[in-house]
Amino acid sequence: MNKEDKKDKTKGFNKVLVIFASLLLLTGIGVLVRHLIFTNQYVTTNDAQIDQYVTPIASRIAGFIKEVRFEENQYVHRGDTLLIIDASEYQTKVDMANAELQSSERNAEVLSKTADAAANSISVQKARLEAAKVSVWQTQQDYNRFKNLFEAEAATKQQYDNAKAAYDIALAQLHAITEEYNSAQLNSSKEKANELPARANINIKKAAKTNAQLFLSYTVVTAPYDGFVGKRTIQPGQFVKEGQTLANVISEEKWINANFRETQLENLSEGTVVTIQVDAFPKLSFKGKIHSFSPASGSKFSVIPQDNATGNFVKIEQRIPIKIVFDPKQDLKKLRAGMNVVIHATHQS
Repeated sequence: MNKEDKKDKTKGFNKVLVIFASLLLLTGIGVLVRHLIFTNQYVTTNDAQIDQYVTPIASRIAGFIKEVRFEENQYVHRGDTLLIIDASEYQTKVDMANAELQSSERNAEVLSKTADAAANSISVQKARLEAAKVSVWQTQQDYNRFKNLFEAEAATKQQYDNAKAAYDIALAQLHAITEEYNSAQLNSSKEKANELPARANINIKKAAKTNAQLFLSYTVVTAPYDGFVGKRTIQPGQFVKEGQTLANVISEEKWINANFRETQLENLSEGTVVTIQVDAFPKLSFKGKIHSFSPASGSKFSVIPQDNATGNFVKIEQRIPIKIVFDPKQDLKKLRAGMNVVIHATHQS
């Protein structure tokens, strides 16, 4: 190979190298321009996760599990029975409360009849009292008339004595009947006083029965809303305590908790349209909008909030939690709570 051929070959290689470098430079410039344009159009964060309501289903009573009616990851509707706790003990308490209620109702009925009888006795005694008053008035009139006649020697001593005796008997009867009437009133008041606690006791027994029935109803544990049941950790025959978590129900409602840097908030507002990309499904994208901003930075809600008063201050850019909701009529069935997502929010100038 002569020198001219080597020279031509070198020139050709250099030319290819220049072209490749130029293409690489143009590609880099294009990527940079695209990044700048994208940055001016969108505010982005990858510190975001899908969230759903997770409700622990706790037992309100202690007892042995009789039936478990759900499987792991099963979809359930509100009111569906998840499990049943043995109700024997609680049914017995309901029966006892019902028996005590019936007993107190019978006792109150007896006292009520006694009070009614005492009230009727007052009516009878009152009628006797009125009759006795009339008798006293009549015998007094006869006594006064025969007294005047006897003093005028127009009536015999026997007639006068008979009139006086009749008047004295009427007075004695009036006094006795008055005592009986007063006694009947006192007895009626006493019987009414006895009836009131009996009536109050019925209300107490009714409340006890309602409470027993309420605890009986707790033996059937139901789903609080539509959603999916999580991991199953209980089995029939297992003893559960009051307040023990039996399962978790995850709601169908989904949203995103996204953490944006505080320097990005200037370009965001409620209602800002966002594009959502899910790490698990890179080929899918979803639409949504900003629902609300947290009232404080994430660090303020931590167990040990940051304290810059110690003298060792290091300025750290804070992140503000933002709630993002999905637009309606999107297929969100594949999405799960805790999945990582990337948020591209439309730049608000």
